[in-house]
Amino acid sequence: KLQFLYLIAVVVYRAGTALIMPRQVFLTCPQHVQEGQIDELEALIRKKIDLKTGFGEPHQLAKSLEQTFRGFNLVQPRGLVDVENFVVGMQKLNCCQDRHVVQALFDRYDNADQDALDVGYFCHGLFGLKKVMAANAACRDILNLVRERILARGGKNGVRSVTRILRLMDDNGDRNLDREELRTGMRDYGIDMNDDELDIVMHHFDSDDSQKISVTEFLVGLRGKMSPERIQVVKLAFTRLDKSGDRSVTMRELMNVYHTEEHPDVLSGEKTAEEVLAEFAADWDRNGDAVITEQEFINYYKDISAGIDDDAYFELMLRNAWHLAGGVGQAANTVNRRVLVHHLDGTQTIECLLDDLSCGDDIDLIKAQLRKQGVTDILRVRLN
Repeated sequence: KLQFLYLIAVVVYRAGTALIMPRQVFLTCPQHVQEGQIDELEALIRKKIDLKTGFGEPHQLAKSLEQTFRGFNLVQPRGLVDVENFVVGMQKLNCCQDRHVVQALFDRYDNADQDALDVGYFCHGLFGLKKVMAANAACRDILNLVRERILARGGKNGVRSVTRILRLMDDNGDRNLDREELRTGMRDYGIDMNDDELDIVMHHFDSDDSQKISVTEFLVGLRGKMSPERIQVVKLAFTRLDKSGDRSVTMRELMNVYHTEEHPDVLSGEKTAEEVLAEFAADWDRNGDAVITEQEFINYYKDISAGIDDDAYFELMLRNAWHLAGGVGQAANTVNRRVLVHHLDGTQTIECLLDDLSCGDDIDLIKAQLRKQGVTDILRVRLN
């Protein structure tokens, strides 16, 4: 979009060759785990609990697993467990042959991407008492197929296009669609779902047997989960906006980063600076409360992530768009501004600004940023 491209354009400066590299920010390299490996781990856990309880009913098995977890003293008061304690729990159950697979199981049930798993939800989902899309191979396969069709037709923004179509069909605002509404919405986008595919999707997402499905839940399943490594770099990008660290960004905070005065529509008089800012924020601020939360920001990039297979390209895109120093190889940042620093001892170095979005050409702000980076013996700074 023009607004997003403008943001990138106004913050890209001429870059010199760095003689001294800044402190780098690296992301952990993801370990690829097949869905089938996670399914096998789930089967192993079910088998162990079956043997422990004497092959009880699903609700008995789920209760036994939850009590076992709580007996390990790993669960927080609200019934949540973090990934490290989840791994410990799997080790105590003798189900931790591969830590990467255990972590992938954790991610499968961490449906809010908050690095915390609801133990009750996990236990009930594992034994079929809760509908968990990622744990249902048939539903998973269909959504993957539909996602592939959407991306083949609409490219990287295909998921966001379908999102708009389905939400427009929600005439009464209850965020639910019946079978035919879902079929029509997908068909309007050019995706035909046959009766078998519709049956499986409706069964899985119709949690209360109302013959309707939640638009939001369907779209969450459609876009798929974003890997922890991608979420990590998205959260890092959000810190460029969230200067207060409270996981939310107001319009005033956004104005400090996104300068609209030189936007083409503002210069032509077509729109005010406030209107341009509101349009720019609308992609993230889904509920229209003029506050962008970290979760809204993550959800936006989940839609983008669904259309990008290459992790390095995804990381590079965010690093360059939000000026995040660091990265390795193809994911290395290439746009952060470099400046020539004359030091008190007569030497000169070219320094990369780790956070250059709010500095502009203001020498005082640039010097303040350099001091934050540990460059304190500054005589003067020359812009490239």
